[in-house]
Amino acid sequence: MYRILTITCFAMIFFLATSIAQAEVVSIEATVKSVDPQNNKITVERKGKTTEFDVSKNTDLSKLKAGQKVTLSYHLDLETVLKIETTQNGSSPSSKAIALDELNIGSSNFAPWVSKDGLSIYWTRDDSIWEAQRKNVDEPFQKQSRLFDGFMPSVSEDGLYMVLCRPLKIGNKDMGRKLFFSTRNNLMSNFPPPREIRELRDMGILMTPCLSPDGLSLYLSCYGPADNQKGHWVVTRETRSSKWDIAKIHRILPHPNPIPSTTPFVTDDGLSLLLTKRTNKTHGAFGEILVLRRDSTKDKIFSIFQKQIEVDGELIIGRFPRYCPATHELFFSAPVTDEKDSEGIWCIKNYDLSK
Repeated sequence: MYRILTITCFAMIFFLATSIAQAEVVSIEATVKSVDPQNNKITVERKGKTTEFDVSKNTDLSKLKAGQKVTLSYHLDLETVLKIETTQNGSSPSSKAIALDELNIGSSNFAPWVSKDGLSIYWTRDDSIWEAQRKNVDEPFQKQSRLFDGFMPSVSEDGLYMVLCRPLKIGNKDMGRKLFFSTRNNLMSNFPPPREIRELRDMGILMTPCLSPDGLSLYLSCYGPADNQKGHWVVTRETRSSKWDIAKIHRILPHPNPIPSTTPFVTDDGLSLLLTKRTNKTHGAFGEILVLRRDSTKDKIFSIFQKQIEVDGELIIGRFPRYCPATHELFFSAPVTDEKDSEGIWCIKNYDLSK
């Protein structure tokens, strides 16, 4: 009798333990909104609500794209996604270039910069920096607002530090375009009026800033006047409160550069460089968009040609390419009409830069 009772109790305990273990993992069907491979996070939409999940480091996020239907295996105790299965027969939506008509209002709109999650955009309109937001990648940008005078914004990953271009005048002397910065304490605050990055003033005419995600590396273009100033550079600093270390500045492309290029953009991992190739005079300020690579961030020069940006076999002609890996979107500016000086913001949807 005692033996039977012991066996029965053991069976009940085993059943309960198994049931609890099984209950620790639940399946969640949702739609991908954005992916953050560097921090192992995924944002999905389910029943009208958007949620961000931590994902196991053993799970490959590189092939996921916004808009895909997925099933998440979520561990309740660990609060982590253990497995992600796609439910769209493994196929990815085709790439498509579209003009963002909601932003292309009035005069020229150019030099886009997109937040890490792809839901906020900064750009230049009427010699001013503008900002807009969207709820997800399927909706247009809304709530447009003007921030302040300036061109070509670049914003750190946390959305708190901005570098931009502005003309500088000291007394009656025109110093040309220089780089300025604006920093705020939190995302709910407005960016205050920009101040000049004084330590970079003597470099010459500066444009097209590109911040690394942590805000500690700054890629930029210099247009002289001295020949040894011209080209594309990177300068670094120790902390956000430190000055940029001008003594350690170095080029990221050979000089003189055999390929005339402008509007550089370095991807979040620091390994890919997107450029506008300006060799065809009929394109004016626009050109083919090239992708160069380097094997390591320890390599100073981007020396490996990877590809030219194209969609359905057609080369993209534009400038200011900016890639958002979380949403697999490539933003750039290009003509929107046949009128002279026409320029607007464009986006290539479902674009995988690594392929």
